[in-house]
Amino acid sequence: MPKPKKQRRGRQAKTQAGQPVAHSITILPTVNDFPSLTDVERLYFQHFLQWTTRQLSVSPASKNFWLRYALPMAHHSEPIRYSMIAVGASHRLFMARSIGFSHPWELKRLAIHQYNKAITAILPTMAVKTTLNVHRTLVCCLLFVSFEALAGRYGELFRHLRAGNQLFHDIHDMSLRTSPPEERVVTEKLLEMFCRLGVESSNFMDEHSLSGVSQWYRSNFSLKVSPDLPFKDLDEASYELRQLDLRQDDKPWDAEREIEIQGDYGEGEEQSKLGDALRQWSSRFEALAQLQGTHLSTDAGSQLQNLRLRQHFWEMTIDAFSSEEALSNPQTFSPFMAMAESVAAPFTAMNQSTFSLDGDLISGLSFVMSITRDHGIKSQALNLLCNLNRREGIWDSRDVVKMHELIISGECDSEPEECDMWCVREAPAGIPGIIQQLQRR
Repeated sequence: MPKPKKQRRGRQAKTQAGQPVAHSITILPTVNDFPSLTDVERLYFQHFLQWTTRQLSVSPASKNFWLRYALPMAHHSEPIRYSMIAVGASHRLFMARSIGFSHPWELKRLAIHQYNKAITAILPTMAVKTTLNVHRTLVCCLLFVSFEALAGRYGELFRHLRAGNQLFHDIHDMSLRTSPPEERVVTEKLLEMFCRLGVESSNFMDEHSLSGVSQWYRSNFSLKVSPDLPFKDLDEASYELRQLDLRQDDKPWDAEREIEIQGDYGEGEEQSKLGDALRQWSSRFEALAQLQGTHLSTDAGSQLQNLRLRQHFWEMTIDAFSSEEALSNPQTFSPFMAMAESVAAPFTAMNQSTFSLDGDLISGLSFVMSITRDHGIKSQALNLLCNLNRREGIWDSRDVVKMHELIISGECDSEPEECDMWCVREAPAGIPGIIQQLQRR
């Protein structure tokens, strides 16, 4: 496993303390710009910059949130610096889980020490409500979420997600419509990450856990545009696609019980609304892909693949709940599974543990396992999960495999999807909690 290189101490770049984030974007700070760090702190800060940032986001380096926006903030924010060191150390330990680590407790102590320093240092920032301070606090929240996810402490992860969600109420009250474009860009990128994590974690939290994120989307709803108008870039496409998770109340999987009463769900008006929204997004997405051609596949291949995966997820979900027969038809799931195989290939080839906050692979495969009635598709999804050694937010491939193997083996007497949903409601600590519930029955 490659180890981060130690950087020689260099002179600190001259910067103005109150410099806006946007002015720091052109020339990014490096480890050499933080002479106050100890050698050990610099080592794991460098690990965060060199390795962790590549895994946290699927965006190319030129648009990677952690490099382009969070790192310049760290130049003026001790809590962000401490948090990045904590996550870097925790990520180094996580990467080593597949090959062992000679002194894990030393690294754990370092990570926890930096984490505690960040928690203490963030309090003065939280006391002064400015847009920049709220942004810095939200960045710390995401880093705390990353730290807890890497440690597998999902109860603490949910606590930080709730805190971050509440901060979006503060941003909403700051009239961000009149804020500079660079501030709005940072807000929208933060919002998208909290939206994805919040939606995936909402089954484990209370009903108000997404209230701040939802309020922002409702208040900043995009005006209707022509379906022929391309997205300006993949970031805009990603932001708009993520809105489907919150804007659409008519989720197909919430209506599956209506199939028995009303027949085909696909004939309803609610299904049409969701389908229309997805078709408009797909039209604009394909227009962007056609306009930019091979540039998208070379410069932003991972981000493009992940968007394709999410697109196929929505198409699969709509089709799967259109009728009883669709759940048993392998063609309903084949496009998503083909894209999932493609997305998973680089991770399985690495032969080591990988982690991200930005991914829909494991949750999508788990969803397929829960709803498909085709044994071939179920087996394909399970095999793919078994070959992964990956964690995306709260979704760890090893935990998901164990959960579904328990369900398949008959540890639960009810139908798989009923058992799955029952366990989700009562689980106190993410998927490991589901596994505990299954093992007790």
